[in-house]
Amino acid sequence: MKVHSNRFSIPTRGKGTYEITDQVELIVRESGIRNGLTTVFVCHTSCSLVIMENADPSARTDLHAYFDHLV
Repeated sequence: MKVHSNRFSIPTRGKGTYEITDQVELIVRESGIRNGLTTVFVCHTSCSLVIMENADPSARTDLHAYFDHLV
């Protein structure tokens, strides 16, 4: 079984959401692996990883509104 590992950083400007699909797709494409699983790990205590459909632009707005209501 082939294994590929990579890492990248995202410069942030405070609270908000950051789209990482392009970075993950590039890493997978450059790995040359055509079938398998991808694991994305976030190693910061105040960060969350959300996997959601991005087809509807209001989905991200709804997510921001929900978190603003919680905090």
